[in-house]
Amino acid sequence: MILVIGEALIDLIENRYQPGAFTAIVGGANLNVATALAKRGTAHTFYARMSSDRFGQIIRAKLDTNNVNYQNSIVTNENSTLAIVSLNEAGVPTYSFYVNGTSDWGWTKEELPTQEQLDKEQINCIQFGCLTMAMEPGNLVIEDWARELKNVTISHDINIRAALGFDPNKEKERVERTNKFSHIIKASDEDIEWLYQNKRNVDDVAQEWAKDGKIILITRGADGVSIFRNDERMDVPSRKINVVDTVGAGDTFCANLLGQLQDNNYLGKDLNQIPSEELKNFVYISGIAASITCERAGCEPPTQEDLMAILNSI
Repeated sequence: MILVIGEALIDLIENRYQPGAFTAIVGGANLNVATALAKRGTAHTFYARMSSDRFGQIIRAKLDTNNVNYQNSIVTNENSTLAIVSLNEAGVPTYSFYVNGTSDWGWTKEELPTQEQLDKEQINCIQFGCLTMAMEPGNLVIEDWARELKNVTISHDINIRAALGFDPNKEKERVERTNKFSHIIKASDEDIEWLYQNKRNVDDVAQEWAKDGKIILITRGADGVSIFRNDERMDVPSRKINVVDTVGAGDTFCANLLGQLQDNNYLGKDLNQIPSEELKNFVYISGIAASITCERAGCEPPTQEDLMAILNSI
């Protein structure tokens, strides 16, 4: 089973055809991953800290609609986090946030499962990233917890939110620290350019991260995905589509990659055992799933039936 831990918030998304008009949509990178796992039928559990306010009620109703397993999540009296998503003419989002004192960042050690609980529930993968691994104090609690876990694959989606005003140097230290105990690391080329302030080549950074059999995935938008593992590099093309927006595309990609690794009994084990061509195919299919999300407004990941219909048409 895959455990996803992280933010469950409200995206106020601007209508690209009606500037200034916003719609409240349930979001959060890690919630999106859990939703995408549920929609593809992958066994999962979602750990979040959700508010008891009206937005929190809306969040839980959406999780119920999508059959997301969130029974281990925490309900708090803090306010829900709000993300303002503004879209340009191409549907590409920029973000601003209302995050101070909100429910998502207050993790304590007691709220997290022990190794014994993980073993009992047969958890073999932890997925986290984005704001959950950037916002103190909760991120430090999760770091300390995850660093000590055994027999689980740790998947880290870096997913930088520069609009929150983070210091690039501090963020680089944090990302590199988390990468040390992660096994699958996903970043966009823009994430790396921001982290290193355009002073290092994206591919050189990815190759450096790919030591010891880690799988590094660099998403490049319409140019596809580059896979790095040890000294190997593989480039996977993207599907050409008409983009509505890209909200949740990377989250859908992560979920479908982890889902395939789970289907094929690779999680919780040495990732070097995955044959290169099989890994490349997993990434290709994950990219197709992400492209379907890009054809829809907001994050609406495909079901397995949706995905197969597109794959069979290519």
